[in-house]
Amino acid sequence: MFIRFSNDRYESGNALIVVLLSLLSIYLPFIFNSTSVNISDIVFYGLVDGVFAWLFATLAVWFLITRAFNTILEITNLLVFTGYTHGILGLFGLFILMNNYISIPQNVLQILTLIIFGWMYFVLTKALSVAFLLEKRIASISSVTYLFILIFFSDPIRIFV
Repeated sequence: MFIRFSNDRYESGNALIVVLLSLLSIYLPFIFNSTSVNISDIVFYGLVDGVFAWLFATLAVWFLITRAFNTILEITNLLVFTGYTHGILGLFGLFILMNNYISIPQNVLQILTLIIFGWMYFVLTKALSVAFLLEKRIASISSVTYLFILIFFSDPIRIFV
């Protein structure tokens, strides 16, 4: 089922749309509350930066899986699973929007951040191990690598870490 899903030629484009929507949901509360003149530039460059970080992290995981673990894998199939996993980050926008209307304590926001990244880790690990028949250890190392590179290179995501 996962292989048929990831081999669809439109799914990598759908994954890009999910990534853009998740990044846009992070910026929406800032757009509504900003008085800055160049907010469109901030949002545009933030979206471009976030998409670049997603592509770079996916490429790094693909390189790790194919070279270090000697597994043959198409990058478009990997893009689908990492893109849909990236969609979980859209919850940050919801939490920021809620924080604007009701004050959420900082400790609760930190716990929610850990829950979101943990959820991303478990979703990607499960998807990699089931879809590509990878060992649990390889899928876990790949998921951690993906999240580390994504957090390190994406400025919109680095806000929450």
